[in-house]
Amino acid sequence: MKARPDLLVTLALTLAVLACSAPGATTPDEGAVATSVAATILAARPATPTYTPHPPTPALPPRNHLLWMAYEGSGDQIWVLGEGDPYLMTLPFSLGQFYDYASATNRILYATRFADHGAGPGNVAVSDLAILDVNSGSSTLLFSDNMVEALWMPNGVDVAYILATPFTYELHLRTGDGGDRILATNVTFTWGVSPTGEAIAFTRETGYEIPIDPGLYIVLVGTGEERKLSDVDKQGTGSIDDRPFWSFDGRYVTLSAWGGPDTARLVRAAIDGSDTADITLDPSLSSESWYSNSLVTLLWHPNGNQLVGIPPISMGEMGGPSPLVLYTMDPAAHTIMAGTQFGEAMGLVAWDIPGVSIWIQASDGTIQRVALP
Repeated sequence: MKARPDLLVTLALTLAVLACSAPGATTPDEGAVATSVAATILAARPATPTYTPHPPTPALPPRNHLLWMAYEGSGDQIWVLGEGDPYLMTLPFSLGQFYDYASATNRILYATRFADHGAGPGNVAVSDLAILDVNSGSSTLLFSDNMVEALWMPNGVDVAYILATPFTYELHLRTGDGGDRILATNVTFTWGVSPTGEAIAFTRETGYEIPIDPGLYIVLVGTGEERKLSDVDKQGTGSIDDRPFWSFDGRYVTLSAWGGPDTARLVRAAIDGSDTADITLDPSLSSESWYSNSLVTLLWHPNGNQLVGIPPISMGEMGGPSPLVLYTMDPAAHTIMAGTQFGEAMGLVAWDIPGVSIWIQASDGTIQRVALP
């Protein structure tokens, strides 16, 4: 569940130990307020300001280039991931909260200050929203308050964000030319953008004081059509950085409900509504030390039949690293039939070379490249 004000101190201390950190009801500023650490104006926006979804099957890059900080982390250092060894780069100023990085435009979505108050019917932690242009070092403030979370669309120009209002939480799309529209209301905060940009997946969860039909949903960006894919209810549990996990082609989305009082579920759904099922593990794997019916986080393999995952199991002391496992699934049976542990990690970061190697966060907080078995 998103942090409420009376929990913010506890949350901040917890996240600091993990080298991470987390993010009234006024209307957001319609005009962008420009500020600059270099006393310059933000570089001109790309020529095509409106968002157009990509074809449903994007070409896979040979290697990802990424600037990474733990979700809602803070500070002035960020990991650079690409060719060669990962390293820390110093930013021109400290971020209050990191949200997302766009490799297409080399820009960062962030909050200038840590979320220190709540808004909306569930009193969810909110802050402002700004863009840092890494190339120029300049910053543009988009919204001054009531911002819950924000993510880039794949073009690195348009922004999806969740706004707190007095009566609901709204999912918006803001285009590069300043256009803004509501895509969905009464949304909660486990959400993510399709790699093609065609859809945004989100949850509606109990526990946030809004009238909802709990479940996993998508909204099509182009038409605004909304579809319910599953009745899974995370109930505000799990981790602050929980996300739906997309297949490479954007046709399937997976949600892990692992931290609540109910039986853990791992739901995989086709965005056209034609195929929704809970993924299970073959009982013959129950003797494996990594065996669990849920995953904290995962990355789908480009082949669509395998995934890299971390189960909610600590190796050694509580709070220690978890097994890093390559799972193989029978898609027709929605069953994981095999798994190979090939290391341990505190968290999954991203693909390095899709299908070949990944980035993980090690127990000492560093980012490391690990090859798949």
